[in-house]
Amino acid sequence: MEWVRRYLPCEIAGTVGELGGAAVAYWLTGSMAAAAITATVGASAGYYAAAYTSAVRWAYGEHCARPLGPRIVIANMFALRSVAIEFGPAEVIDSIAIRPLAYYLGPVMFDNVVVGWIFGKLVSDIGFYVLAIVSYERFKGLLAGRKPSIGEADDAPVATVAAA
Repeated sequence: MEWVRRYLPCEIAGTVGELGGAAVAYWLTGSMAAAAITATVGASAGYYAAAYTSAVRWAYGEHCARPLGPRIVIANMFALRSVAIEFGPAEVIDSIAIRPLAYYLGPVMFDNVVVGWIFGKLVSDIGFYVLAIVSYERFKGLLAGRKPSIGEADDAPVATVAAA
């Protein structure tokens, strides 16, 4: 559930940018290459808009004791660092190799644009999330994110004590 809460809003925003961008580029140009590049850019733009916004919101909440001006600057710096650490390696590999190739080759393999793009998205997302989750788990302490509330520890059941 932790990964779903963290990644689902980003995934929705990225998917809209990805499939929408690919469809518009293909409609305008008829080129699979243009659609593949636009899908990659659209996925990144949508995904990171949501990821950065969430990271700023979480970081801002963590620095509430500071005055307003420095708090905003610190929250943005922390968010930028968090997004770079968590997604940087995954994004480089995904954007340069996996996603453009999958979006280009998928329609060729299936002889159907829509089915090929769905295939390309699934293959790309698997590669991306394997790398992103490894970074997230490895560097969790450095990232902006929802901190467990009192009595909650990493989605594990919490024992309760009855009051006398």
